[in-house]
Amino acid sequence: MADLLSVAVVSDATGATAEAVLTSVLVQFGSAAVDLQRFPFTRTVDDVEAIVKAAPRDRGIIVFTFVSPELSEAMVRLGRAHGLVVINVLQPLMDFLGTALHSSPSQKPGVFRHQSEEAFKVTEAIHYTLKHDDGLGMETLDQADLIILGVSRTGKTPTSIYLSCRKLRVANVPIINQVPLPPEVLRTRAPKVGFRLGVERLSQLRARRAERVKGQVIPHYSDRTSIREELDYCEVVYRNIPGLFTVDVTDRSIEETSDWITHNAMTKASS
Repeated sequence: MADLLSVAVVSDATGATAEAVLTSVLVQFGSAAVDLQRFPFTRTVDDVEAIVKAAPRDRGIIVFTFVSPELSEAMVRLGRAHGLVVINVLQPLMDFLGTALHSSPSQKPGVFRHQSEEAFKVTEAIHYTLKHDDGLGMETLDQADLIILGVSRTGKTPTSIYLSCRKLRVANVPIINQVPLPPEVLRTRAPKVGFRLGVERLSQLRARRAERVKGQVIPHYSDRTSIREELDYCEVVYRNIPGLFTVDVTDRSIEETSDWITHNAMTKASS
């Protein structure tokens, strides 16, 4: 497998559009090694420049949605100057429609939110999911439609984002060895799904991740003995969560895992 690809999603609104497009494409590559960073509400050229300067030169990509021509031009110019691949998700279609419709876009960030109820629901679900990634947002966990649990690098985040594009508000919570589960998880009535992943596969994923993360050395992160201890503790936690659904994601793509959750955990929970 290729080295980890760093992808920055940048927008002058929530970034939901770029996130949804990127996730839909990534799912075609199964468990691709991607480090995703989000930069919503980017409104100035200085903000753009700071993001570009922080992006890794090696295997770094910036996917952006700016309706502002000034910000779009700045991103392309600065990105190329720093040797980065920059992809404007909206501009080609906006240019075509502008010509075909003999009109100009409104150039108002986030205006698509008001175009349809369905689009609004998707946007809200994605926004909720991003705010409840990796154990964040415990104070509003009771608003989740689904909670995903698992140890580090089991694919919780990309699966959560994919499901949010299906209008599900998803929170994902990490299982950390010997650290008690946040009590909010047990209090909420939302369906809960625990991810399982094989030791060898998890060790490979963590080793590749460790190679790309500088200055954040985590002892025994990819060590198989430590991973087995983590997974054993994870099973203890799972046994103490009433009504928990579990799924082995070792050989499943994000899309397959999401379909399993939709047709099993969500369907049975609503019946």
